[in-house]
Amino acid sequence: MIPLNRRKNANLLPVTKIAAASIVLLIVGCGGLYYVNAKNELHRCGERKKQLERELQAIATRDEVVTSRIARMSSFDALRKRQTLEKDAFARLVPVADTLVVRVPDQSAPVETQVRTVSNLQPVR
Repeated sequence: MIPLNRRKNANLLPVTKIAAASIVLLIVGCGGLYYVNAKNELHRCGERKKQLERELQAIATRDEVVTSRIARMSSFDALRKRQTLEKDAFARLVPVADTLVVRVPDQSAPVETQVRTVSNLQPVR
């Protein structure tokens, strides 16, 4: 007697090949998604860095403007002009009298003319 179906495994699906191919495709797809996400994150961080650098530059410029304004307003001429404009100013510019000036002699040169011997020996006790 001849068997009706001589090819037993001919109609089965190659499950192992399909599973292996799907796992490889899944890994490649996940890797691609991760790569795109990493690139997008890199661009977002770069934009944030540019924004923070612009803010820092603006703050530095504003600080420089304020520093120059402080220097301009605290100069002697500006204080004198402000005092003449404001009669009831908080502080007055008063010239310093010569009797109030204390002059200190220069201490860089030694005044002593006597010669002394110097020794590192300790006295015996």
